[in-house]
Amino acid sequence: MRIVSALLLAACLNLPAIGDNNEVAGDTAEVASEQATGIYRYGATYEFTNTATASDCQMLCDTRSACVAWSYVAGFDGGASRCELKRGAGKVEYNPRATSGLSAAHLDRFQPILANPDELAGGPDAPSIKGGS
Repeated sequence: MRIVSALLLAACLNLPAIGDNNEVAGDTAEVASEQATGIYRYGATYEFTNTATASDCQMLCDTRSACVAWSYVAGFDGGASRCELKRGAGKVEYNPRATSGLSAAHLDRFQPILANPDELAGGPDAPSIKGGS
């Protein structure tokens, strides 16, 4: 049963790598990988301002030590856009005008680190599992 749990965990940790877009070039590749288009994060808003793009909002969040997450909402009918900086990640909801993400500091603190990354790599000398559980 532990093997199944470990394999499931390994598969979940590799999901973000499956969705990487290699066509994004330069510094924008880092920014694009952290943004979730169509997602708005609720709660813990401590500051809001107007920014031109979601990338500007993300960079603003990364400069604030208290910022854990951010949401950018595009203006409607020529109205001003809004960048919300948040102290918590909050509940997410679909919003076609929003783009959200987590701060780089938050991702660095909570990114899982494998003690032995080669252990999950497998290979020809890796033991095989025969039979059921």
